[in-house]
Amino acid sequence: MEQGLADLNRAAEQLWLAAQPAWPTLSIEVLPEVGSTNAHALALGRDGARDPVVVTAWRQTAGRGRAGRQWDAQPGQALTLSLALPLALADVPGGGSALSLAVGLWTAQALDGLRSGAAPLVQLKWPNDLWVADRKLGGILIEAIQGPALTPEQRWVVIGLGLNLRGTPDALAGERTDTGTALGLNLTPGQAMATIVAAWLAGLRAFEHTGFAPLREAYAARDALQGRPVALWRHMQPAPVSAVSGTPADGQGIARGVDANGTLLVDDGQGHLQAWSIGEVSVRPRAQG
Repeated sequence: MEQGLADLNRAAEQLWLAAQPAWPTLSIEVLPEVGSTNAHALALGRDGARDPVVVTAWRQTAGRGRAGRQWDAQPGQALTLSLALPLALADVPGGGSALSLAVGLWTAQALDGLRSGAAPLVQLKWPNDLWVADRKLGGILIEAIQGPALTPEQRWVVIGLGLNLRGTPDALAGERTDTGTALGLNLTPGQAMATIVAAWLAGLRAFEHTGFAPLREAYAARDALQGRPVALWRHMQPAPVSAVSGTPADGQGIARGVDANGTLLVDDGQGHLQAWSIGEVSVRPRAQG
């Protein structure tokens, strides 16, 4: 643990120094162990925090994914990270609901950027997963509360990321991967944190003023669902949908990308595009035929 914490602390110091000109009030917390970095960051907001904060931990014991799903990470084999800050999401052009898509895009670009000009590999599965070759590389969880120290327009927004770095079990290799296996990147949690948070901070300033629309084309180039048959469920399952037997889909069709607000568009086969909003559904590709 000591070596891992030293790596995280070195990276945190370098990140903090580099961010000071644009983010002078940013702080970074490096924890030996935490239940959930997102839960910890949310608690800071409830206690009156108003300045941006990064929370990362060597060991996370109660990680959470979308719809309350458990997210397991072994120390040193994954990056567990949250960035919390005040945002006026309602004032974002087109609305702030597409923030998870934007964060996914910035993360994918940052990771592929470490691969020295190689062709991009990281894809995005709407609305919050990072994929490589149909295997999950990581997931994003965004939560927001009304913090007591914020203005009525602001929300304390927590951006959480769980990223697999190495050690994917053989039993899960068909559905999960890591940056070492899929991208050939031998990253420590500290190296991954510094690279990814820098990309987030650079993107967030623009997103507040322009929203998702300027990112739509770049997102489309990494859209893992584009042109594929998908099935959708309006009530997100507490476990992966594939593990829930006898759960009929609420919709299906061919994914046709996302609109300028980050809404998923699905061709129902009858000449209509159905719009599915972020936070409303679970979506999984269907086998053809």
